[in-house]
Amino acid sequence: MKIIAVVTDNFQFYYDMVKELKQRDIPFISLSPRDPIPPHVGVVITTSLETEAIHFDNVIAVSEDLRQGVRKALSAISKKASYQQMVVGVDPGYEPGVALIGDGVTLETAYAESPEAVRDMVERFMNGYDFQRMMVRIGHGDPTNRNRTINALRGLPVLMEIVNEENTTKTGVAPDLDAAVTIALSKGEVALGDFVVEATEGEKREMQRRSRIKSDGEITISKALAKKVVEGEVDLSEAISIQREKKKRFSRRS
Repeated sequence: MKIIAVVTDNFQFYYDMVKELKQRDIPFISLSPRDPIPPHVGVVITTSLETEAIHFDNVIAVSEDLRQGVRKALSAISKKASYQQMVVGVDPGYEPGVALIGDGVTLETAYAESPEAVRDMVERFMNGYDFQRMMVRIGHGDPTNRNRTINALRGLPVLMEIVNEENTTKTGVAPDLDAAVTIALSKGEVALGDFVVEATEGEKREMQRRSRIKSDGEITISKALAKKVVEGEVDLSEAISIQREKKKRFSRRS
């Protein structure tokens, strides 16, 4: 099996690229531009400035977007120029698990920073791969974050389905990512129209608890702010800053 070679003398590029490849469990070797390329290497990843020094048929020059470079390398090494069907699976949550499946093969898994950030990931998938069709399948659990994700994806040229997760068991080191893969491979019901996002009392209390943890016990955000965080109007860090400022103003008055 052919593997990737990271060929560079740029330490920062090397460090960042190796971190990206290890996170995705992709086998690779590391070389200097002056080293010969072994026969088991299928593609070389390097910086734009070092490409001319590397004499190899299949060289990927990477600028700032490391993941885009890795996507190109994986496509080149698998000789898969285009995919018939790309499916994005989303396990909904405060930080959703996301999986990309290309013609039945798992290509990428990662966590999104928020339900809204899933849109950015899907757009990067669309720009990073050549494909005929793409669809997004979202687990039916966690209705608030599920609906935030669906609403955020509106306008993209993808079909969306809601998948029943009742038979999905979360196990392993990264259960949300495993669940996202299972969701991607399961058929669902088409998601049409805008979905209502309304925080439950339990979700607001949980966000207040998270605010205490994130602020090392200093701040508990109000229920009104917790509602805004749960519904995606502000992020937790911003809500903590707002609550901290309110606390300071109250202290000055008293």
